This record gives sequence, structure tokens and C-alpha cells, in this order.
Amino acid sequence: MRAPLKGVYRHRKVLRDGTVRYYYTMRGVGALKPLAGDEDEAWGPGTPAFMRAYHEAIGAPKKARASGTMQALLDAYQKSPEWARLAPRTKRDYAGAIAKIEAEYARHPIEVLEDPKIRPRFLAWRDKMAEASARQADAVFGVLRIVLEWARDRGLLRHNHATRPKKVYRADRSEHLWLPPHIVALRAAASPSILLAFELGLSTGQRKVDLLKLGWSSYDGTRLRFRQGKRKRLVDMPVTKSLKALLDAEPRRTATILSHNGKPWTVSDKGQAVNFDHHWRSTVVAAGLNGLHFHDLRGTTCTALAEAGATPSEIAAMLGWTVTTVNRMLDTYQAMTAALSDSAVAKLEARAAQAVPQIAEKTAETRCG
Repeated sequence: MRAPLKGVYRHRKVLRDGTVRYYYTMRGVGALKPLAGDEDEAWGPGTPAFMRAYHEAIGAPKKARASGTMQALLDAYQKSPEWARLAPRTKRDYAGAIAKIEAEYARHPIEVLEDPKIRPRFLAWRDKMAEASARQADAVFGVLRIVLEWARDRGLLRHNHATRPKKVYRADRSEHLWLPPHIVALRAAASPSILLAFELGLSTGQRKVDLLKLGWSSYDGTRLRFRQGKRKRLVDMPVTKSLKALLDAEPRRTATILSHNGKPWTVSDKGQAVNFDHHWRSTVVAAGLNGLHFHDLRGTTCTALAEAGATPSEIAAMLGWTVTTVNRMLDTYQAMTAALSDSAVAKLEARAAQAVPQIAEKTAETRCG
């Protein structure tokens, strides 16, 4: 037995020719009629055409309330091609941030969003969130900025008053670089499965999740070629001789390059690798390197390439990064190594050594004159 639709009433009407017709109305809406394209479909409670019209009528007040508001911008962004191109993990993260934005600003009219006075309100809201988590506050505010910039780019807004915010959360990893003694210690303490992951991360500078999912099909014996999960950038790099030796000697027990006990490392839909993280953490502690992260291998690789003379553009091409990311990494990590300061002093002394004969020669010429 079909349950009656709330607020829907049936009206019986007998036409002049004796035909009985039924009409339907909805409380607060009026007559229910087929939507465009459904005119020739079967009509009555329970039919697809009728239910489409019913749900459209239910959602009409909500759409009317959302029109011309922040909610309308958020809804439009989540239906855009830009949203569709996001990675599943990124969509989940953005959806959580959008829920927070909706709770605070959903009903704000676009006219209010255009007012420059909204910026201090945005920042005050961000700062209040930061009391619980500065990093999360920056992430949510970043999504707000992205949505408003998307709307501005499409002419839905004239101004984006959430641009260029100074971050609340500052993670200083400049003192967490994998220096040569650290690398030696980790290699001595690591199991074969963790060691291969470490060497792969150190040689490629890629994210942990991308490496755990990396398949043997991405390795042709001389190069690694794959697409990054987060930014979807194509990485095509030659492997170093040392990494090639490790990969060529590794048994191909699974589809993925990295594995443990004959099985691939488990990575959840949210990008979490609990089992790997447990083994990694145990190895780091056993090596006496508490405080160093797998993520710090990215900065280490970037710094090593720079010290070898690679330009930011070359580093970006190899690692699948942007030049901006490379420069940010170098700003964070490069000062921790002595190689650059040694090089700077050597260049200074070389220049001084060249200047001494020139000074002596000029002095001699002056005396002769």
C-alpha cells in the first residue's frame, strides 16, 4: 500500500462528455503539473513524472531562499567542471569545509559578500576556528577563497574578499631534514619492505600515498612514469643507478612495487595507510630518528637536486611539482645543509684570490709611474 504524499490533495472533476479526470494540488504550492518533457508521461501519485514534479515543488522554496546568496555560489561550484576534476580525496576534504561555510554564511546575500567589510568578518571567523585547530582553520578558509575566486572568475561576484590571507598555521620543518647520518641510521634499522619505500621516496620525492599505490607497470627498467593522485600531474623521470639496482632485484610478488609479507600495503579511500605508518614509525624510533617524517624526504630530495646544480625548473620537471613548490621547499630546507654555505665561502675565497694579483699589478704600475 502506497503511503499518501504529504500535503498533496486529489480533486475529482467530471467533464461534459462524462469523462472523470483527477487533478492534484499541493499545500502552499497550488496545482501540480508535469515538468517540461513529462507532458506525455503517465501522471498520478507514484509515477516517475509525478514524483519529479513533487520533488521539484518541495525544493522550490529552498532554491528561492538560496538564490542570490552564498549558498547559491557553493551549490554552483559543486556542479562545475572544476569540482568534477578534483580527486576523490580532495572532494571529501572540500565538502567538509563547504559544510562549515554553509553553517556560517549560507544565507548571506551576494551584496553582503561584495562589501569590503565582510573581509574582517571572514578573518575573525577563521581566527575563532583556529582556537581549536589552526591548520583546519586555514584549510576551510582556503576553500572559501577558492569558491569565491571561482565565482568572481565567472562574473557571479565582482570581488573576492577572501584573497591572500596570511596563514594561522605555520609548520616549520626546516630542522627536519634527512641528513647523511640520518639516512645511514634508517638504512641500518629498516626491514626490506620499509627500506625499499624509503629509497623510493628519497630518490623520487613523491608523496607516500602515490608511492604505496605505484605499480610495476609504471617502471620500464630505466624510467618511472605515472600520474600523481592529488594534482594529477604526469611524472616521467629516469631512475638513479642505485634505485634501478634495488628495483631490478626486488621480486614482483604483487602488482604494486611496495609490499609487505607478499601483499600490497593497504591504503584507504581517505589516503590513510595505517599498517605502513605503524611499521614506519617503529623503524624511525628504532633508528633514533624520532621527529623525522616520510614527508620530509620530499624536501630532502629537492635540496639534494639543488645542491647538485639542478635548476628549479629541472627539479619541477623531474618531481612533477610547480616551480613555486620547488622554491618553497628550498626556502624551507636548504638552509639546513652546510653545502651551500661551503660553496659560498669557496666562491668568495676564489674571487679574493683572483683580486690579489690584480691589486699587486696595479700597485707595481703606480710605483713605476
